[in-house]
Amino acid sequence: MTQQEFAAAGLALSREAGVVDNFHAYFVQHCPRLYKLCRVFHLLENNLGDVLEIGPFFGYTPFLLQPNATSFAVLEGDDASAYPLKALYQKRGIAVQYVDLFEIFGPIHSATHRLVHADASFNTILCWGTMEHFNFNPVKFVRELHRVLKPGGRVYISVPNRASFQNIVELLFGRSDREVVDRYYTFEDFQCNGKTAFYGFHWREYSCPEMAQLFARAGFTVLGAGTSVAFQVHARTSILRRIARGGNRVLAGLLPRYGTDSNLVAEK
Repeated sequence: MTQQEFAAAGLALSREAGVVDNFHAYFVQHCPRLYKLCRVFHLLENNLGDVLEIGPFFGYTPFLLQPNATSFAVLEGDDASAYPLKALYQKRGIAVQYVDLFEIFGPIHSATHRLVHADASFNTILCWGTMEHFNFNPVKFVRELHRVLKPGGRVYISVPNRASFQNIVELLFGRSDREVVDRYYTFEDFQCNGKTAFYGFHWREYSCPEMAQLFARAGFTVLGAGTSVAFQVHARTSILRRIARGGNRVLAGLLPRYGTDSNLVAEK
């Protein structure tokens, strides 16, 4: 499957779900990154067995990878914005559950620190662009991924790289400082299912060494940890942004640790 075919399949799914004029923008923006991850992890050509994907949102990867799976299950954030795909999941035979991972793993009295799935349920677990949104200690979550994975099964993780060239430049020029604080105030009273909560922030990004250590200490065998470079697609990209992205690609080619995304493959 080429990237053009990947994008066309996403558009068809968007039309089928009736979200082409709304949340499809998420897929358009992230399509190059999603396709690159499928290629980096060799998911489009391999048999994935029983799959669990956590937090795909409108990336459509459960639908696009389903032909390579024996079964497919999804854990999605319990927010009304994610509900429009519910009927499509049901139609395609993908088991979806909407959960609040903060209530499962967060520092609250009712936290169970346990996913609903039985031990050794999955051959493959995907979690892309999700862990950076966790506003809780991720250790229990990683241990749960180990528990529900079958022996010999693999997790494929991708998060924004904390040590990316882009982050370093923004930190040096102070751009990220103001934006982060402004967003905290913007979403101060955001309501999600009757709770004053907003999960769209990047609370914690990870460098490759951090990801490798996090999963190794939970009992995984780390098979690979590296970076890739991909940028969101925008209708208009300024000349300065294009120059910065070009510099980022060159630097990441010379010094891979500065790529935009940290990617990890680990085995139970």
